[in-house]
Amino acid sequence: MKAVKRKEFSDEDVRQAALRRVASVFDLSIAALTPEMTFGKDLHATFVSDFKYNELDTLLHDVRDVADRPTLKAFDTSALVIRTIADYCEHMVRSYRTKPDDVIYVLRLE
Repeated sequence: MKAVKRKEFSDEDVRQAALRRVASVFDLSIAALTPEMTFGKDLHATFVSDFKYNELDTLLHDVRDVADRPTLKAFDTSALVIRTIADYCEHMVRSYRTKPDDVIYVLRLE
């Protein structure tokens, strides 16, 4: 069986897809977002429920879904924290290098 070659994406492609993901999750235009916007301060969840994910839960799942084992350990020990849109985008760029298929899936890059 022949291996299927996956399309390669640049760091900027991943950053832009991550920005589109944040805009989509918060139902905002990309133009309304700036890299320094902080989750929980500038970007708030619309509701909190034990039965349905809010916007911040969704992004937390994104972050953890694409993280490799050392990154997960850094999150668990608070050595790495995602606070801003820029942090989220850069995490996706780093994760693309170690788990490209997961990032492609989460950010719907194809």
